[in-house]
Amino acid sequence: MNQYSCQQAGGQNPFSRVYQQILAGIVMALGAWMLVESPATATQSFSCQGQMKNGWAYTAEFVNGRFTQIRWQRAGQPPQTTSLKFVKTNAQQQPIYTGAFQAATQVTLVDLSGGDVRPGSSISVSVEEWGTSKGQCGTVSSGNIPPSPSPGGQRFACRGQMKNGWAYTAEYADRRFTQIRWERPGQPPQITTLTRQGKNAQGQPLYRGSFQAATMITLLDLSRGNVKPGSQVSVGAEEWGWARGNCRRN
Repeated sequence: MNQYSCQQAGGQNPFSRVYQQILAGIVMALGAWMLVESPATATQSFSCQGQMKNGWAYTAEFVNGRFTQIRWQRAGQPPQTTSLKFVKTNAQQQPIYTGAFQAATQVTLVDLSGGDVRPGSSISVSVEEWGTSKGQCGTVSSGNIPPSPSPGGQRFACRGQMKNGWAYTAEYADRRFTQIRWERPGQPPQITTLTRQGKNAQGQPLYRGSFQAATMITLLDLSRGNVKPGSQVSVGAEEWGWARGNCRRN
């Protein structure tokens, strides 16, 4: 009996073992490649911003492949949120979402990118009796990789106190003031959401919001947009007067 016959009789071909090892190596390598190269677009988040003609500014949030909500802001008004529900795709293959403003007014969002949202994409937001407005999209985050820090990402807290006892903390993030937190002994804390309203004659950025949806709040950035430790803000409220606050890193 020759050598080849003995290998067959033993039931174990060495070439078969080599082939199995090579195949296993290919499978393992393919699995590792799929883990590394799998697309992260499903976990990308985008923020699409625009403004209606009546002054309501909106931010539509796109998370995990769909639009989830619209956040609304307007000077002198409390912020609002519209939860969105996917309804259908129109004849142009553009996803359509609907929701409500204050549970009364119909809101419709059309994804003009056809579902391929990316920085620079557009959306169309329509509200009954308000008309239609287009918004532009930008990236909020991408996958599990945090964005690298930059000077624009520094955060500051500017603290002061009004004459009537309300202490405030104005929060600065992403190159703008976003909100004021109010505290006073014996009172529940309050939050004023701020909206940028241009600049005054001295070139100081101006922000406005409201306290308990009734009292107009104004914040002046006395640093002219160059906020750093030691910078100051001036906060004014109807019937309360003005008070300065000092800033430090948060």
